[in-house]
Amino acid sequence: MKLKGSLLPALVWMACIWVMSSIPSRDIPSIKLIGFDKLAHVSVYAILGLLVNSWLKARKLTRLSAIIVYAVLILTATFDEYHQYYIPGRSVSVYDLFANTTGLLIPLCIYLLKHDRSK
Repeated sequence: MKLKGSLLPALVWMACIWVMSSIPSRDIPSIKLIGFDKLAHVSVYAILGLLVNSWLKARKLTRLSAIIVYAVLILTATFDEYHQYYIPGRSVSVYDLFANTTGLLIPLCIYLLKHDRSK
């Protein structure tokens, strides 16, 4: 199976995000660096966005379709943040959601800029 241009890597990465966010906080090692947590959120979701960009490019979707795909990703990130309410020691954070969304908007902007140049 050819992975380049496949949605499978993005789906596997998304599953990893959900599994990691389902781990109770007492089982997660703590790193006490200011801003590291938010940088981790941005990075994890930016990687997801880049994986999705590979799929979008292979499918040659329109700008509107790409924006809709990213809206679904942001909704998924919102549900991921919300589901942490039910995980012992975890909490819902608007700041984490903002970091997740920022991580997704960066690759969306990259895709849209490249998409404009290719036409």
